[in-house]
Amino acid sequence: MISPELLRRYRCFATVSEPSLKSVAMIANEQSVPAGTVLFREGDPADALRILVAGEVKVQYTMGDAELRTVDTLIPGDLVGWSALVEPYKMTSVATASIDTRLIAIEAARLRELCDRDPLLGHRLLEQVARLLADRLEGARVQLAAAG
Repeated sequence: MISPELLRRYRCFATVSEPSLKSVAMIANEQSVPAGTVLFREGDPADALRILVAGEVKVQYTMGDAELRTVDTLIPGDLVGWSALVEPYKMTSVATASIDTRLIAIEAARLRELCDRDPLLGHRLLEQVARLLADRLEGARVQLAAAG
């Protein structure tokens, strides 16, 4: 469990009701991971939604020749593991801590249950996921243009 006040610092929780914030805090914990730690790989079950508190996380896709290509670098405040909120709840990339990193990890299945009971919470989180995906798509376009 973490402090609800810690969650309140992040945009996706800024306007969430106090009772919902407390419920999310009850299913969250802080994690510290050293540089080079792989948080998840493509195809892994999406068992947690994470918020990057400190550090940096590289998001990579596996290319046809098994080469990993970095498509995004996440910084404090960013969501990590959006797949925890979107079916089929499988990770679509590889995420690796570039430097020593601290995260908040929120249990995915229980978070989805909370979102079902509190549509505003679900809306705020999916709004953040949509923004993240739009940014990632734009980054992919830039990389494709540069490669072509």
